[in-house]
Amino acid sequence: MNGHRQSRMRHLALREPPGALTSVAQDCCVQRALEAARAELARDAAAVPGLSDLAAAAGVSPRTLQRRFAQVLGRSPHSVVQQLRLAAARQTLRAGRAPSVLDVALRHGFEHPGRFAIHYARTFGEAPSATLRAARRDRPPAATQASHTAIVLHALVPATGADTARARRATDDLAIALGHAPGLVLLSPELSASTRPHAVLRLQGRVEADCIVLSLLRPATGVVVTTVREYFRRRAGFAWADRAVGAVRAAVAAEEAESARHTPPRRAGVEALVARARPAALSQEPGMVGMALDLLEEALVCDPAHPRALALAGWSRALGANHLFTRDPEGERDRAVACCRRALALAPDDPEVLTLVAGALSLTRRLDEAEDLIARSLALDPCQPEALRRLGFIQNFRGDGRRAAAAFRRALSLYPAGHDGTISLIGLGVAHFILGEYSRSARALARALELQPARAWPYRFLTAAAMHAGAHEEARRSLASLRRSFPDLTVEWCARSVALHPEAKERVLAGLARAGLPR
Repeated sequence: MNGHRQSRMRHLALREPPGALTSVAQDCCVQRALEAARAELARDAAAVPGLSDLAAAAGVSPRTLQRRFAQVLGRSPHSVVQQLRLAAARQTLRAGRAPSVLDVALRHGFEHPGRFAIHYARTFGEAPSATLRAARRDRPPAATQASHTAIVLHALVPATGADTARARRATDDLAIALGHAPGLVLLSPELSASTRPHAVLRLQGRVEADCIVLSLLRPATGVVVTTVREYFRRRAGFAWADRAVGAVRAAVAAEEAESARHTPPRRAGVEALVARARPAALSQEPGMVGMALDLLEEALVCDPAHPRALALAGWSRALGANHLFTRDPEGERDRAVACCRRALALAPDDPEVLTLVAGALSLTRRLDEAEDLIARSLALDPCQPEALRRLGFIQNFRGDGRRAAAAFRRALSLYPAGHDGTISLIGLGVAHFILGEYSRSARALARALELQPARAWPYRFLTAAAMHAGAHEEARRSLASLRRSFPDLTVEWCARSVALHPEAKERVLAGLARAGLPR
C-alpha cells in the first residue's frame, strides 16, 4: 500500500479524538463492517458488536476481517468498535442531559464504570465527569430532535401482467409519500445492503386492480410489523399513499413504544421513558394517565428541558382535570398550562408538541389559541390523525358538531383502526350527541367501547345518548359500567368539567340524572 493510500485510510469518521482513524472507502470489506457496527450502535447504544457479526456483514471470515483491519487501520476490530462506543458515550456526555457518568457508562454497555473512565481519559484526554460538567455549564436549552426510522421500499409487484404499469406508478407515489413523512428516512435497497438488517424496516407489497396490499417487516427476523390494504381512490381528502404512510407511521410508533416498555429500567433513557408514556397518556384512562405522569416526571428529572415530555405532562394534567381523575382540577389545570408554555417555547415548530399543547389548552377553554396551534401543526405535517382528532374535539368544545364530525371522519379515514382510532369514534359519538342525533351517537360510542372495553369515561356520553334516544335499558347498563370504574361519581361532580360546550353538557347531565346517577 503506497503512502498516499495509507494517509487516506487513517481516519474512521469517529471525529474524536484528534488522532483517530478516518475514511476507509477504498476497502469495501472494512467499510461494510464499520457501517454494520455503527448501525448496531444506533439501534442499541448498549450493544457490543462482535467479530462474527461484523464479519458476516462484511461478507468475509472473521480471520480475514481481522487481517483487513490490521492492514488498513493498523488495529483490531475489537479496538475500533471500542473507540466507536467511546465516541458515542462522549456524544451523550456532551449533550449535557445525562444524570451521571455512571448512567452514561451503563447506557453504552460499559459494565465496569471504572474501566470506562480510564479508557475514556486515555482516548480523549479528560475524565468523563469533566466532559459532563462542561456540557451542563455550556448547553443552552434546545428542543429534542425526534428519532428517525429507516425504511427500504422494494418495487411493488403487480398481481397480473395488466397491473405492471400501475405497480410502477404506485411504487413512485409511495416513495414520494415516504420521503415527505416526518420521522421516516427512505433508503434505497443498495444502500441498505451494507446496513445490519435489523437496523431498517422493509416495505413491500403487491398491486391489484383497485388496491394495494403492503407488508412492513423486519428483514432479520421476517416478523411482519403491520399489513396495510389501501384502495386507490381518494378518501376524505387523502390520497391512498398518504393513508398508507399514516398506517406505517402508526405501526412504527406502536413498535417503538413496545420496545421502550421492554427496555431494562437502568437502560431507559429520556427518549425511552417518553415513548413509554405517550400511549398511556393518550389512552385517556385514569390509571394509564397516572402511570404516564410518573414516567414523564422521571424523564423530566433527567432532562427538565425535554419539550415532548413537558407537552405530554401538560396534556396528562389537563386531561386529569377535565375527566375528574384528580381531586384538585384547578391546580392541575394551572400546572398543565405552565408545562405547555415551556414546551412551546422550547419547540415552537415540532408538530407533536404543537398538537399536544393544543389539546391541553383546549381542555382549559383556550379554544382560539388551541385551534391556531393545530393549524400550525397540520401545516407542518398534514397526515396526523392525532392533530385531526384534537381539531375535532376543539369543535366539540365549541358546540360545533358538524365541523367536529368532519374532522373525526378524516382522522378515521387516515387511521381507521387500533387503540388510537377508538378516540376518533368517541369524538364522533360526542359530535352526534351535540347535533341531537342520539341514536347515531350511541352506536358510535358503543362501537368504540366494543373495540376498547377497558375504557370507562365514554360511558358518561353513552349513558346520556342512550337515555335521550329512548334506549333506557342500554342507558342503565352503561351507567352500571361507568359506576364500576367511578363508584363515587355524581352529577354534580360531572358538572365540574369545563371543556364541553355548556348547552351540550346540560343535556349530558340531564341524561345521566334520568338514568339514575346520584345528584
